[in-house]
Amino acid sequence: DRTGHSSETMDATAKAHIGIQKLLQAEQDAAEIVAKAKQDKVARLKQAKAEADEEIAAYKAQRQAQFEVFSKDKLGDSGAHSKTTQSATEEELLLISQQVAGNKDTMMNMLLQSVTEVSV
Repeated sequence: DRTGHSSETMDATAKAHIGIQKLLQAEQDAAEIVAKAKQDKVARLKQAKAEADEEIAAYKAQRQAQFEVFSKDKLGDSGAHSKTTQSATEEELLLISQQVAGNKDTMMNMLLQSVTEVSV
């Protein structure tokens, strides 16, 4: 009787051991699936970030180009504008110098007359 009973216990123990092994294997498989899913998700997020960075860079470049066109239209080329301003300034200074030279004698006489005249 003992041998039969012992055989049943061993069968039950073996079955339990096999069941535990299956559970452990299923748990390991599930952990690998979850880890792979996490890796895939991280890879997708990195790819999405890279694509977004590219789109942002392209948008910035487009807006910068639009701004430069707008600036040239509204403000003109700064180099040409600077040269034009410099030229106009030099012309005005030359004109003022000519006017001062032409009126210098008249102004000196007027100043001398007003200083030397004594009103009583």
